[in-house]
Order: sequence, then structure tokens, then C-alpha cells
Amino acid sequence: MGQISENDIGKRVTIRLHDNPGYRDIVGHLLSPTSLKNRHGEIVQFDPAQIYIWREIVEVARTATSGAPLSVRINDLEKIANQTWKAKEEQHLGNWILRADVGVTRRANSALILGSDNHIEVMINWYTQRNLRPTISIVPEINSELDSELEIRGFKKLLDLEVMVKNSAESKAEFEYEVTDDPNDEWLQVHGDESIYPLLTRTPAKYIYLRDQSKLVAIGRIAFAADWALISRIWVSPELRGRGYGRKMLQALENESGNAKLALQVQKENIAAYELYKSAGYLNHHSGRFRALPH
Repeated sequence: MGQISENDIGKRVTIRLHDNPGYRDIVGHLLSPTSLKNRHGEIVQFDPAQIYIWREIVEVARTATSGAPLSVRINDLEKIANQTWKAKEEQHLGNWILRADVGVTRRANSALILGSDNHIEVMINWYTQRNLRPTISIVPEINSELDSELEIRGFKKLLDLEVMVKNSAESKAEFEYEVTDDPNDEWLQVHGDESIYPLLTRTPAKYIYLRDQSKLVAIGRIAFAADWALISRIWVSPELRGRGYGRKMLQALENESGNAKLALQVQKENIAAYELYKSAGYLNHHSGRFRALPH
């Protein structure tokens, strides 16, 4: 590239400078043709005559399935999911997040593992002190050794799930449905979620109700964090399954997403739900697993 000019101010750049006896690299946003601000907020001055080569760093657009290495995207999405199901108590321990809350909710009462550091003993004690079953949430494909150690230590597999994603949807639901910012008693009673009402309402979310005449036939939740919207708690009345209400509920939830990137979790053995999401354009992002010590 040519010399840095006033037109380049504001760009994020990497510059290699001649520096006795070799070279020195600086990275940051240009403040002037002779200075930049690095990621630490420090102002770095440089002599243009010392520039060996420089280039603009063009940010790659982050979509639901691209823009960063898979391992980074997995951890980012797991953190987003955690924000949309926020436990009352959290303790960060290295790359682990220990979570505890009321109610029978596996995600809010498990340790989310986001790295290979080992805190198994501390985690067991933490949950035991709270009279909770030591439970973990792990992504085996990026933590296979730790997953194997947990199995050896007696942590039984509770379930495997697929995390599926979809880029922002321009869904237009051509049917009527109800939406509220907080779940009402009718919505809560479907899953027996009365005890986790505080957990549900810690995160901005919308609650969808689908009726056939006056009868409630389906519900769902879509919660928001950063530029993501996570879909969960989809339910269709058992006697009406197979009639398209699940697809309608999914369309209604997408309609309320505000064009955010979409994600959801589905148990691997739930073939019908998995096929529904796949046919609606959702792609497999990564697999997750819950393990727990026997009671």
C-alpha cells in the first residue's frame, strides 16, 4: 500500500516498522498519519519513514456460521445462551461458570465448561454445599479429554443435544398469535415453570401463545442477548401434534426476532423437532452434553 494519509484516519491497521536490529509491529486504529490507539487504549506514535509495510484490517462480518474460528464461535454462542437463561447465582472459575438457581432446570444448575482447565473437585464441592447434584454442561468436540475424564470420574451422561443456528430471518407470520414481554400464568403452567419465573424474566424475552379459537395449542420463548435471539420452551398440545402448529410457532418466534441471528437447542433423540428445524433452515453449529454425578 502507499503512504498513510489523512484519508486513512479511523481505519484499523497493522504496521510493520523498521526497528534496529529487525522489525516491530503495531496494531490499532489510526488517529493521525503518525499515531494510532491500540487495543489497550494506549496512544502509539510512529515515524512514517520507518514503515516497512502496512495494511488495513478489514473486519469479517460475523454471521451465525462464519466470521471466527469454530472454537471461538462455540464459546461465544455458549456465553450468549447463558445470558438468555441467567442463573440467580454464578461463580466464574477460570473458563468455567458455576451456576445455581431454584427449580428443576438443568442449564441454570450446571457448570458451563468453556475451556480445558480442570476444576472438577472445586465444582463438586460447590454444588454439594448447595445440596445440588454436581452437573456439567460441556462441548465434547472441543473438550474431548475433559469429557473423558468426567466419565471416568463417574459423571453419567444425561443427554446430548444439538445447537442449531440460522442467520436473521425475514419471517412474516400470516396468522394471528399473542405475544407478551413476561410469561403469564397460562404460559407458565404448560411446563410447570412457575418456580423459575424470576429466571425467565432476568433476560429480555418475548413469550408467544398460539390458539385454535380460544384453546391454547402452542407456546414458545425467544430471548435476546447481543445480536442473537435464542428460541426455547416450544410446546405443542399433544393431541394436536403433526398438524403444523410447531412450524407456526417457529415462524411466530422468528417474526419477533428483530432480525437477530437465531439459535436453539434440540435433544438428539427428538427427531421430529430436529427435522422441523432443519427444514426451516437451521444448521448444526455444535453438539452439547450434560453430565452429572449419580444422586
